[in-house]
Amino acid sequence: MGRSRGMLGKDNLECGGHAAALDQSGGMAAALHMLTQLYLETLAACDPERLVARCVTDDFPRNVVAIGKCAGALLDGFGDFDAAFVAMPEGYREPRAKNAIVYRGGHPDMTAASFAAGRALLDFVDAHHDVTFLVSGGGSACVEVPLPPHTEEELISTNRALVASGLPIGEINRVRRTLSAIKGGRLGGRVRGRAVTLVYSDVSTGKLEDVASGPSLRDMRLIADNTTLVLTAARLARERGFTPVVIEEQIETDVQRAAELLAAQRHDLVIAGGEPTVVVRGEGKGGRCSELAVRFALARHEAADALFASSDGVDGSSGVAGWLLHLPAPLDRAFLERELERSNSAAAAAALGEAIMIPSAGNNLRDLYLLARG
Repeated sequence: MGRSRGMLGKDNLECGGHAAALDQSGGMAAALHMLTQLYLETLAACDPERLVARCVTDDFPRNVVAIGKCAGALLDGFGDFDAAFVAMPEGYREPRAKNAIVYRGGHPDMTAASFAAGRALLDFVDAHHDVTFLVSGGGSACVEVPLPPHTEEELISTNRALVASGLPIGEINRVRRTLSAIKGGRLGGRVRGRAVTLVYSDVSTGKLEDVASGPSLRDMRLIADNTTLVLTAARLARERGFTPVVIEEQIETDVQRAAELLAAQRHDLVIAGGEPTVVVRGEGKGGRCSELAVRFALARHEAADALFASSDGVDGSSGVAGWLLHLPAPLDRAFLERELERSNSAAAAAALGEAIMIPSAGNNLRDLYLLARG
């Protein structure tokens, strides 16, 4: 089994410093440091509070519903409001405004708190004539109301099975909408007056209706998505003097095909993003980035430095945001494949590289992949 390296946390890094060139003089540490700086600076530039402020105009309804992992930051960026309701998963950033109604529900599993949040949300929307919706990923589980005759227990079990299925998010949401009094535009449909919907997207390009399973489909407008994340990283890399190759189309294949695609890249710096599908086969700990990092290491036959990291600071159940790899690295193929088979990709990734730790209250624009030829 390969050697497990220590955690690489935000406190150990200097954001905004001069990037080392990707050559022999920089060495492994400099190259990995550069990739990590680029990742963190990209997240800072795509901060939801900063980006939503650019989208809000004075004529928007000042009664606000903010949903999902970035709900707190989105409400802060919205500015002044008359009344606000926030539904968010546990552990994510709360809004600074003390007069907002805040409910916390489960994620990725629905909980009793998710349904309490859902009932309160319906009451809030019904009490206000005009509403602006601020929607981000993570909202599908943290706030919900069953559509009769479906029950809370049915929604909990169905959602758990869907999350573990490896199905594309569009297929997952197609099922979710049939069970929900909130999803598929039903929440926005309750607004008697004007409704505007701003979306900070963690799904496929253009599929705004899939973010948080589409609670409001009225007057939908994009704040940012994974392409925003990737193009921002490319811009920052160019400012550092690099000429990156950018894969603008989101990578959404199964994780093995995604690993093979990235392992085949031979450019000095490659920037990509997306969300490959992963089927949960066991009770281990891991996530998309953990699994992709391990499969990349198994598929890559040339030297490389690489970063695979989530934008929200949470890679599944791995307990980390993502991973840094320096290849070639000692690896025990049998061990790695065994851990992948039981969905224990975090342990496999720890045998290959360094874990990245950032606060979980970050962005939510899917994952970012940075590859440098060694």
